[in-house]
Amino acid sequence: MSVPGEAPRLRIAWLLQRPIIGSGGFTNIFRTINLLATYGHESVIYMPLHGLPAEYLSQPERYIARHFGPVSARVQPWPDVIDQVDVALATQWSSFELLNRCAPRVARAYFVQDFEPFFVPMGYEYLQAEATYRAGVPCITLGEWLAAFLRDRYGATTYPFDFAVDHQRYQLRPRPAATPPRIIFYARPSTPRRCFDLGKEALAIVHRRHPDAEIVLFGDTHLSHMTLPFPFVDMGILNEDALASLYASATVGLVLSSTNPSLMPPEMMAAGCAVVDLDLPPNHFLIEHERTGLLAAPEPQALAGAICRLLEDESLRSRLVANAHAAVQPLSWAHSARQVEAALLELATPRFAPAPALIDLEQPSGEGTTPPLSDDLIVGQRFLPRHDGICRIAVGVSTPGGETPTLRIYDSARPESLLLETSAAQQCDGWLMYEFAPLAAVGGRALYLTLSAGDGPRLRFTYRPAPGE
Repeated sequence: MSVPGEAPRLRIAWLLQRPIIGSGGFTNIFRTINLLATYGHESVIYMPLHGLPAEYLSQPERYIARHFGPVSARVQPWPDVIDQVDVALATQWSSFELLNRCAPRVARAYFVQDFEPFFVPMGYEYLQAEATYRAGVPCITLGEWLAAFLRDRYGATTYPFDFAVDHQRYQLRPRPAATPPRIIFYARPSTPRRCFDLGKEALAIVHRRHPDAEIVLFGDTHLSHMTLPFPFVDMGILNEDALASLYASATVGLVLSSTNPSLMPPEMMAAGCAVVDLDLPPNHFLIEHERTGLLAAPEPQALAGAICRLLEDESLRSRLVANAHAAVQPLSWAHSARQVEAALLELATPRFAPAPALIDLEQPSGEGTTPPLSDDLIVGQRFLPRHDGICRIAVGVSTPGGETPTLRIYDSARPESLLLETSAAQQCDGWLMYEFAPLAAVGGRALYLTLSAGDGPRLRFTYRPAPGE
């Protein structure tokens, strides 16, 4: 978050659907937002709040923090108009149409992490998703394969950023001696592109050949209720720390990617786990067959054969693990976020110049009129709500017209904490009426509001000293 009086280099709107718990794609979005914040950029997340548990409706940031970790952005419902940002990013085909709500001066881009038409059968939804790549909106893509695919197939302008690894979390760890081999399978029956049935059939063959090998399933809910042709341990949906421990304990990791690769293979490589994936073009950009992992034909026998080779040939497994570990060392999310930043700075022009220190228009007594709001003048006022749920603020206008001022409300005790930002106001009889979703837990809490505009009106103010002042 930015501190009042300081402007970030870019202000970025992220257009999301409600985050799916356990989703690597949403994890990557929030990680990118956090890294961009460290580079001086400010983000706002627009997403629908319906469907969230009731305790998170007033503070949706807490929902994200619980399931994905803290995020350096405020979260607001989808707006009618997207303004007061430099660039807006659609993140799924179903949020793409929201780009039509952007004000003309807001740049538009598409944060693409997979080819979403592949998620559904051919039909209307497939065609809707596919149409978003033909719309002429620049695509910031996860990985080189997706960039080349969209560029060659749809003529899209693409800006790829690299797959990467959090090396502080995913690293080699000591393994207990004389433990049975462990095969871990990213098992998501709820996600067809992860080819659960193919992996299940391959592991059934592996179990017949290596009944001593422990098979661990992770990545989805209710796996323990499934009847499979082999015994298994269900670890469900894991947080990143638990994933790191699991990868480091594994002999072989089976991750099946039939579209853009998963984020998991480089993480497994960093943790010393030998990786098996499908021999499909997207995976060639991430795994070098017979050098950093094994790629197998999408058939149960071929996949089982690759897994068994790693269980039976220790020299092969050790060589692949060493090569893979060395190959992923240069990969970092900080570098990938810089690639995203470079794309955004090429696509959008920062238009929010550094602002001067805020001024309080508090007078000993009397009434007055401010100068016109401009880039050189922001007005501010501290105030103390008596009750929770503040949802309306009225501002007196001396000279109507010009740009509607943007209202921002901060926590006075934590000025980096922006509670609200809106430029939606109705003019009525010399007043600007700002209405917004009720702010929870603000009763008796010192707040600070500011009003700013590039070319705004003059504001009226009245100050009556309290008795005894």
